[in-house]
Amino acid sequence: MSNLNRAGLRAMATAALGLCLGMAHAHAQTSAATEDQALDSLIREAMLYAYPYQEFMKMRHEALEVKDSPTATTLNHFRHSRHLATPKDRWANGPIRDTFYSTSWLDLEKSPLVLSLPETHGRYYVIAMIGADLNTFSYVGRRIGGTKSRKVALVGPRWSGKIPQVDQIVRAPTRDVYLNLRVLVTGEDDLKAAHAVQDGFRIAPVLPTTEDGPRLKPRAQDWGRFVDVANEALVRNPPPGTEQKLLERFARVGICGAACSWDKLPEPVQQRWLALAPEIEKNELKNRLNADRKTADPRRRNGWTPYRLPDGFGSNYAMRAQSAAMSGGILGLEAAEATYFAASVDGNNQALGKGQAYRLHLPQGRLPADAFWSISLYEFVTGGQYMVDNPINRYSIGDRTKGMKFNADGSLDIWLQPTDPGPEKRANWLPTPKENLFYLMARAYQPWPEVLDPSWILEPVQPIKPE
Repeated sequence: MSNLNRAGLRAMATAALGLCLGMAHAHAQTSAATEDQALDSLIREAMLYAYPYQEFMKMRHEALEVKDSPTATTLNHFRHSRHLATPKDRWANGPIRDTFYSTSWLDLEKSPLVLSLPETHGRYYVIAMIGADLNTFSYVGRRIGGTKSRKVALVGPRWSGKIPQVDQIVRAPTRDVYLNLRVLVTGEDDLKAAHAVQDGFRIAPVLPTTEDGPRLKPRAQDWGRFVDVANEALVRNPPPGTEQKLLERFARVGICGAACSWDKLPEPVQQRWLALAPEIEKNELKNRLNADRKTADPRRRNGWTPYRLPDGFGSNYAMRAQSAAMSGGILGLEAAEATYFAASVDGNNQALGKGQAYRLHLPQGRLPADAFWSISLYEFVTGGQYMVDNPINRYSIGDRTKGMKFNADGSLDIWLQPTDPGPEKRANWLPTPKENLFYLMARAYQPWPEVLDPSWILEPVQPIKPE
């Protein structure tokens, strides 16, 4: 073989080898990219799953361990709110003026608790019983059980001892439980009577107990602590067996209970957590209600987004996490108890506010509900969404608003603007901020069947010229 042929063969071999190496390198890069995507996806999935557990523990810590917290209380006792919400109340987004809240944090590990419910003489109330996964597992109240006095025993998942004679037994799926009580208040002249009803709700352990609380303190924006707090919550409150395979998958990214911790994670996995978690929380959880967001929610019609919450989240862990992030500590009720509608845009998909005047027309003169209804207004400010300071101290309109003027056909027009619309419309005026954007929240408690139908929606908020 000539030297020329040998040189040609060597060149061809070198080229082939280079091609093979290049293909191998490209394949390795593709495989690495695929692996990175899989890791990111798993972190996102695990974070959404664990988020409610961590939020539950954060709220519990603030209530039981932070003495100057606005929600401060003691274990197994009710803490009662005593005044109607005003623009100064910023302990939760979108506070409600229709009811007084009472809250209680329970530990059912060492003893059942007996919940004494007073006779409320028809006054609306509801207690939502919420587990450590932020699923509401039971209700008691006017809709379920009526308003006569009775006793309910709350029993932990591992309790096997005696249970006292009571009217109802509720077995909780987790040892740590949050009770959220709402009691209807009709106005400033009803405060004393509403307080007396609140005081009638009592909690008592069956056996003497000592507190055995979580060891870790939640810390905002500390994602290593997020992982560890979530794992401690999973140890205290083991998920159902149907979720065990999920935890086996999540173990790779540090979420599985006792066997997992932040310190055990490889440094590259920690770095991906630190990069991804803030963006997931911001974009997928906390910005679900955004004043500047014009892109319509798929559910939005007439500018209104309905919130018909299910009686449980099931395996929809993303929805459960979103609910936890948006709640600010006050969780929504299932649709049969209360249905909500939020509007941050008008009928033309333009953000509400900036001094614009509007009209909201209610053809039936009300929201169809058996218990009560209201439409509240909240402005977007730094740090949250709160009531608007105004000269007539009106922050919502509803079935208990005195002196409303109805149209000849029984319909109702609500006037939304920053300035007084004049004596003919003042009774139906809901003041808006002069400059900030705002949103409306319509609430129907014990809604009629038509409101539960997905086709039902309010009429759009229509811009008008102020008078």
